[in-house]
Amino acid sequence: VQYVAITANPLLWARNLVLPWVTLAFLYAAIYARMTRAGMLETMNEDYIRTARAKGLQERTVILKHALRAVLTPILTIFGMDLGLLLGGAVLTEITFSLHGLGLFTIEAVQNQDFPEIMGVVMLASFFIVVANLIVDILYAVVDPRVRH
Repeated sequence: VQYVAITANPLLWARNLVLPWVTLAFLYAAIYARMTRAGMLETMNEDYIRTARAKGLQERTVILKHALRAVLTPILTIFGMDLGLLLGGAVLTEITFSLHGLGLFTIEAVQNQDFPEIMGVVMLASFFIVVANLIVDILYAVVDPRVRH
């Protein structure tokens, strides 16, 4: 499998990147599934869930609008913290699948002890982590109205 630019052939580009995407996704999917399950099991026994059911709301509405909303806050927090690990995992995934991107650039910069390039990669990664945490903080207000200040 060889990398194809998205501008050359979008379908072939997506097909060639499915395995690296799945590799990165499986790394975190189990953690988030377990966190969601544990949060839902805990939340479904709360008083406000029983009250929503007693009001006659559909079970789908109770789960999506009440229970899942309460569970999303800690999951968003963990996602914001995991973004740095995801970037590190992307570097390893690029090397494993022989994709020439920021990961290979970083590895070569470290091997050559090219400090300006290393600093550039660190600054770029830091920027994306800060932006992701900003987005997580904004999503808090969307998911949980009590967070608005």
